[in-house]
Amino acid sequence: MKLKPLFTIHEGEFLVGDHISRMPGRKFDVWVPTKDRGVDLLVTRKNRTGRAVGLQVKFSRSFSHPDEMARDVLATSWFTLEPKKIRASQADIWVFAIMTLRHEKHFVLIPTSQLRKCIPRNCGKIWHLYIWAYADGSCYQVRGLPKREKLDTVHADVRDVRRNFTAWLGNWKLLDRFTKKER
Repeated sequence: MKLKPLFTIHEGEFLVGDHISRMPGRKFDVWVPTKDRGVDLLVTRKNRTGRAVGLQVKFSRSFSHPDEMARDVLATSWFTLEPKKIRASQADIWVFAIMTLRHEKHFVLIPTSQLRKCIPRNCGKIWHLYIWAYADGSCYQVRGLPKREKLDTVHADVRDVRRNFTAWLGNWKLLDRFTKKER
């Protein structure tokens, strides 16, 4: 008789769960749902006050970038998303986990309501999301930008505010905000 696992977690889910469990204060518990309903992880406060928060986790390994940006770009990524699933998502927060070639981890946490606003108009069935994190703490969606504008991202000169993910880079404070007692 061949046994089949009840559930599995992928690398991104493990990295996010591990990061949360090691955060200073260790005030959160991380739970893995046994059924896939569009929420990969649940986060609760250890003292059991507040509400559970659903996370949808996406993972990307970093890839190479132009040499002239090597000093400024910390991490690159490529996520293939379905706008239809984002619009219907039951998750409270989407977490984009990025592992660099040097095994450094970067996380972009964005409330689902905000991510929906970032979906490009006339996107179609697939949204290719390229998130780049920079040494100055900024973070942008660079897919479709001409090379000149990709270089401009180093100087925070991106015209389309929907491309600016800086506020969401490493924003673990969202867990505090979302796990507070019912809003």
